[in-house]
Amino acid sequence: MKKYLYFIPFVLVPLPFAGYPFLLSIFVLIGIYTIAAIGMDVLTTWAGQISIGNAAFFAVGAYTSAILVVNFHVPFLIAFLISGLFALIIGIVVGLPALRVSGFYLAVVTMAFGIAVQQIIGVFQITGGYNGIRNIPVPSFWIFKASPLYQYYIVLTIIFLIFIVLSRISFSKSGLALFAMRDSEIAARSFGINLLKYKLAAFGSSAALTGLAGSLYASAIGFISPSQFDLTLSLDLLAMVIVGGAGSVMGVMIGAAFFVGLPFLLSGYNISITIIQGAVLILILLFLPKGLLQIFKIKDLFKKKVT
Repeated sequence: MKKYLYFIPFVLVPLPFAGYPFLLSIFVLIGIYTIAAIGMDVLTTWAGQISIGNAAFFAVGAYTSAILVVNFHVPFLIAFLISGLFALIIGIVVGLPALRVSGFYLAVVTMAFGIAVQQIIGVFQITGGYNGIRNIPVPSFWIFKASPLYQYYIVLTIIFLIFIVLSRISFSKSGLALFAMRDSEIAARSFGINLLKYKLAAFGSSAALTGLAGSLYASAIGFISPSQFDLTLSLDLLAMVIVGGAGSVMGVMIGAAFFVGLPFLLSGYNISITIIQGAVLILILLFLPKGLLQIFKIKDLFKKKVT
């Protein structure tokens, strides 16, 4: 029960900014990128599979949701679920090469997939080509208006549900199998762990979470284009996991806040955000291997299984 109390600050932090829609929209984006980064964390930290193509799943979720809502007037909730399901299917298909390659070669395969998806969505008319899709409506649920504050709590609720599910999985047979596969595939196979099953499950879960985040992103931004889903996004998601603290939902949230919030805070100054983020990433790799989570002295909820 104690671990759930860590969400209380995230519930309270937007309240002083209730009258500032722009600041609240930044909190919403931080939450959305947190969900996408959790997808990356599940694949890399839990299953030990390296991917540099998760931006493609983000794009799949965003475009699937946008097309369904804008072109076919599908309710957002249904489009949201379909986006996650479609990304899940594609993730399983992409995960098939993981059965034959690993490490650097797997990273190259996923990078090629990410670049290919970005180019493909730029040539079809239904995706709006390189001009993208505009005027994506912000969803309203029942009697509630789609205010930034309400959007934030919707996103935070989704993160909380993901947190509960991952907490249970981490101490289950499936979680132990994923961690064993990450540490040594040979040892995992010798214990009878089905590598095919768990690798595909890891890729599918990662893709589904990232696709759901993409759906939320499209509705929050209102405009998407292929340029938003390039290789840089995949690297940013991986960096969020490293900077915040791998294997912890709280750490991922901190990493997302750093990479999404910092550019807005320093936007009025003549400072290179890329240099700052790169320097912080290097320092963390050298001195804080568990990420910024160590500074806040928050217990890593999964350290017995992940680190």
